[in-house]
Amino acid sequence: MPSTAAQEPALTIPLRFGSYRGRYLLAVGLLFAGGVLVQFSSAYTLGFTLAGAAATVAGWIIVPAPGWRRALVAGPALFGVVALIGGAQSGGLLALALGGWLIVRMRPLVSFVVLVAPVAAAYGLAQLFPQYGHGVLVGAVLGAVLVGSAWLARMIAEAPFAQRRILTHGIRTNIP
Repeated sequence: MPSTAAQEPALTIPLRFGSYRGRYLLAVGLLFAGGVLVQFSSAYTLGFTLAGAAATVAGWIIVPAPGWRRALVAGPALFGVVALIGGAQSGGLLALALGGWLIVRMRPLVSFVVLVAPVAAAYGLAQLFPQYGHGVLVGAVLGAVLVGSAWLARMIAEAPFAQRRILTHGIRTNIP
């Protein structure tokens, strides 16, 4: 069984503040809360939209990863989450948030195949629920697809065929 550091390249990053586990859990909580707040927003509850956007950006800032990766993905991932306000038709843009997660978690390129899942799920949901009234159901299903896709990407990254070379602190390292 490979070591945890080999499974999670982000564990090798020296952090300037906090612990890895604390920052990881806080980031996941903020990203989840941000997505839920945005999902429950409307023209009458713009405060939810702003709070959700702020929580989402804070989550991307806190997640333990190299700073350039976090900065690279925060904007597109926020756009993907906020686009869900439009309903299932725009749910495929959640692939931007999933892609951002794969980048900050330093997943190998082969694992990015999972980006197809939220796009396909959003297309299917848009056919089943063309009206906006099923937002909670659509958000829950797409959230489950995102979590499942992230775990699938981790399993792909740990597979023997996914030998990867990760640029960590400016040094290329082979991670099995």
